[in-house]
Amino acid sequence: MNDAEIVTRTGSEKRLRSSARALVRLNLAVLGAGFAWFAYIDAPITDGAMRVFSASVLAALASLIAGLIGSESGSNRVVRRSHRIALWLFAVATAFMLVAATVTLNLKGTGSDESETQTALVIPA
Repeated sequence: MNDAEIVTRTGSEKRLRSSARALVRLNLAVLGAGFAWFAYIDAPITDGAMRVFSASVLAALASLIAGLIGSESGSNRVVRRSHRIALWLFAVATAFMLVAATVTLNLKGTGSDESETQTALVIPA
């Protein structure tokens, strides 16, 4: 193995590690946005939406762990494999998060207490 191959290998390894670190930060941002969405939304949240959201959180947590392993590992093979796993789990987590958020937008409340939320009062003349 010559010096050019060693430099290329360590350069690609550094890029993969920095990419894994960036993926960890992006994962944390998506998780934070998901939790903020469900804290902000004023709509009924069904058990199904919460199950999809829980699956998203678990996939994001697994992606975080894989990304951290990839960013701290000494082996190039482990870095590549954990980075690939982290990317796929991130894609699954993001898809589940979007599904859960979209489902909450399509639900309508049916309670009688919605009639009290009108902002304008109609006074008969």
